[in-house]
Amino acid sequence: MPGTEACRWLLALAALALVPTAGAADSAPASAAAPAASAPAVQAAGPRLRIVEVRGIELRGNQARVDMVLQVRNPGGWKLTLDDIRFHCSFNGTATAQGHSTGDLDLPPHGSADVPVRVDVDGAALLQVLAALPPDGLVHYRLDGDAELNHTLLRIPFHEQGDVALRLR
Repeated sequence: MPGTEACRWLLALAALALVPTAGAADSAPASAAAPAASAPAVQAAGPRLRIVEVRGIELRGNQARVDMVLQVRNPGGWKLTLDDIRFHCSFNGTATAQGHSTGDLDLPPHGSADVPVRVDVDGAALLQVLAALPPDGLVHYRLDGDAELNHTLLRIPFHEQGDVALRLR
């Protein structure tokens, strides 16, 4: 049986499925939107991730290894235990890496943790990105993936983006 935190997440996610989005409410008849408008809004937010730092890039022929630090943030008001965070990463629109965390990550309410990650990537794709680096080395990244919640097999998706500096080791 899932823990208390997992049950809260399951209930919040189920409630989100029942609350229409703004676009759906606008297109629905007024009589159908009224009950949903009077229901309490449940806010559930999945984990937020960002690349804090790329510590190094090591090129090895047609393969490369990237060492980076992900910051995982819990925007919710209760403890969050995540297992096996899986993600795809692209730099400047070029699909570059796939990765996953190792081990459980316990985040307190509104807390965060830095997670070092080492990923093996396609060297040609990475060279394409490195060849077009601006002088400051900043690239736009996008992370798409999901995280398993507290050993429940429930996967929470995330889609994040930002900028980070790349540098060779």
